[in-house]
Amino acid sequence: MKKVAKLVAYSFMTRVLVDENATDEQIIDASKQMIKLKVQDELSENLESIEDDEECPIGTMDTDFPSIDRVILNVEEKQYIMIGKGIPVQVRSFDSFSDWDSIVDNNDAPVFDVQIDDDRGCDEPYQFQYVDLIYDFDEGDYIVGSDYQGVKVEVVTNSLTQVIADLFNVNTK
Repeated sequence: MKKVAKLVAYSFMTRVLVDENATDEQIIDASKQMIKLKVQDELSENLESIEDDEECPIGTMDTDFPSIDRVILNVEEKQYIMIGKGIPVQVRSFDSFSDWDSIVDNNDAPVFDVQIDDDRGCDEPYQFQYVDLIYDFDEGDYIVGSDYQGVKVEVVTNSLTQVIADLFNVNTK
């Protein structure tokens, strides 16, 4: 299914009771919980407009198509580093190979489920795969999509702390 970029505008208003000399910051703090509830329970009632984003169509922003482009694994530490587009650089720990883990994007929204398989004996001893997560509005939760992708795993013996320092060309002495 082809994706497009849309601009969605909402307008929220709520009533709060505050001291007559309350600062703007205090008034905003008093309204936060009510606005959160409106976002959760009354979002469509506060919809102002939905328009095509003609200024920044899909593909314009780095976060339009997040990806995982590089995976560096230290088998002994049971940790790996993920580097990609639209996601923060992450160091992840795991208990056993084949465990799935959810990854968030730069906005802390779940975007992928990831897994490393131990396939020693194959041409590539460790396989890394990830699949997109899609928000299911009917269920109110994320479900696994169908777009499975893989990334070649770079295996290192140095600690990941040293690997990160080397990536940023930092002198750790």
